[in-house]
Amino acid sequence: MKGPTPLIRQRGKRLELWGVRFTPFPLPKLIEELRDRLRAGERGIVIFTPDARAFSLAILRKDLRVLLNEAEYVVCDGVGVSLAARAFGARLPRVAGVDLAWELCRMAAEEGLSVYLLGARPEEVKKAATALTAAFPGLRLVGHHHGYFRGAGPVEEIRALSPDLLFVGMGFPKQERWILAHRRCGAGILMGVGSTFDIWSGRFPRAPRWVQEVGLEWLWRAFQDPRRVRKLWAVPFLLVCIAWSWIRWHTKALLKG
Repeated sequence: MKGPTPLIRQRGKRLELWGVRFTPFPLPKLIEELRDRLRAGERGIVIFTPDARAFSLAILRKDLRVLLNEAEYVVCDGVGVSLAARAFGARLPRVAGVDLAWELCRMAAEEGLSVYLLGARPEEVKKAATALTAAFPGLRLVGHHHGYFRGAGPVEEIRALSPDLLFVGMGFPKQERWILAHRRCGAGILMGVGSTFDIWSGRFPRAPRWVQEVGLEWLWRAFQDPRRVRKLWAVPFLLVCIAWSWIRWHTKALLKG
């Protein structure tokens, strides 16, 4: 199997796995650090949350690894990715992107920060915006726009509004490329959120808590949306990568010993 060196490496605060540099923070620590950075006036902070499919594609393609590593924070949104780290003796907490975005909205309501939603279908992003303002009274939701556009889309509107939180839900790697191309649009945090707006809008209800805890939310989503079935190749692919790399790693260790 070709690809980057599969061993795990510590790079400062990041944990590199198959060439992708993850931020190994649990959700509360991540929220605290982002809150501090916004309070300090920082802008253009990029967060990516690759799931098993995005991570698998990054293993196979160097350009996607480079793309992910452009973010200040690469969060582990996938139980398979977390298990891969554990196989090499490292801890990489799983932080679902939908949970991180939700808690950032809670923080925004508490801090008086502004929010903009970009992505999904017109009716779904509108419903997601309604659900957010209902869940967090007083939240400054300054705008939203669907994800079906050509070129830069509503970047000039976003630049004029300068939201503190900009959530972009257009799927991997389209949303990541858009974010990196426009990270200087004036937003404080720019975060790729995938299908989060579809969940917030109620189009695809979130899996029960026990399904989330046992790491089968990906399967729940596949049952809800048959179009996602074709993406399930990433699960066995990751298992093969973990097994193959674990054998290679331990074989080399035994030979050296």
